[in-house]
Amino acid sequence: MRFTGCCKPYPPMRRHDTPELKALLELTGIKGLGPGRIRTLINTFGNAVAVRNAGVKRLLSVPGVDREIVRRMKETPVGKFADRQIQLMKKFDVRMLPFWDTDYPVSLKKIYDPPVLLFYRGCKEILREKCFAVVGTRTPTTYGRNVTEKLTRALVHHGFHIASGLASGIDTVAHQTALKNGGKTVAVLGSGLDWIYPAANQRLAKEIPVSGLLLSEFPMGTHPDPSNFPRRNRIVSGLSVGVLVTEAGIESGALITAYQALDQNREVFAVPGSIFSELSTGGHKLIQEGAKLVNSVDDILSEIDTGFDASFAQEKPPA
Repeated sequence: MRFTGCCKPYPPMRRHDTPELKALLELTGIKGLGPGRIRTLINTFGNAVAVRNAGVKRLLSVPGVDREIVRRMKETPVGKFADRQIQLMKKFDVRMLPFWDTDYPVSLKKIYDPPVLLFYRGCKEILREKCFAVVGTRTPTTYGRNVTEKLTRALVHHGFHIASGLASGIDTVAHQTALKNGGKTVAVLGSGLDWIYPAANQRLAKEIPVSGLLLSEFPMGTHPDPSNFPRRNRIVSGLSVGVLVTEAGIESGALITAYQALDQNREVFAVPGSIFSELSTGGHKLIQEGAKLVNSVDDILSEIDTGFDASFAQEKPPA
């Protein structure tokens, strides 16, 4: 299932504190209102302000909205959550990108359950350009690090930006290698952008927005809870034309990213490793299931259109 329709597009957002953005922020802070329900409500009422002002009976007529959700909507103080979010965004130099904004990447609009609101710090223009995801284990071997560095460097030299999840291990190596080789990188967090995890990547998180992007669908102040990371992973793959798993065990979260990529019609690639290493089992499983085996960057380039259609990443502005 893919969501492709929406109400009238927002113009590009220049301020945090417009009534519409504040209302949208308030909706994201209501427990039980996920992206799908918020999109349904806004499509029904036309905008977030109208949703917040709607009566109980009208809200209950919307598919998927029950009495408990309506109760929470009506009991949530108007403005309190949004005002706190705006304070934190100003403090940490974070901006918002709603699903209906003309700058929201089309590649994400086409996935299942796309985020209704993206928080970002850095250069959002990177979302219009070609990204390739590089992911893997948090505890790589020397082989895994070397392979990640070699293939990430080659992808950067062929014009790809590198997307990953800012986790320890392979993600960190991918981000660092992209920056060291003059490339750009997108780090997608499983927390609010004021909560960098792991703490060891605080410095890296400051370097990335200079030329790249920190990105999250989670509001400011959100802790890096384990349940957040599968949602984070779908954004990593959704932004990318392909996903490369360089080293991963059978239970690695990198495999979740790979399977989400398949669901999103993205290409999946994996690097083979030693049959004596547990950290090769995940990549080998993907290869057995049809992922493209990678010996060099040429194995990726042969499957990916290096010309890249910009419409994959960004909608054309209305005439």
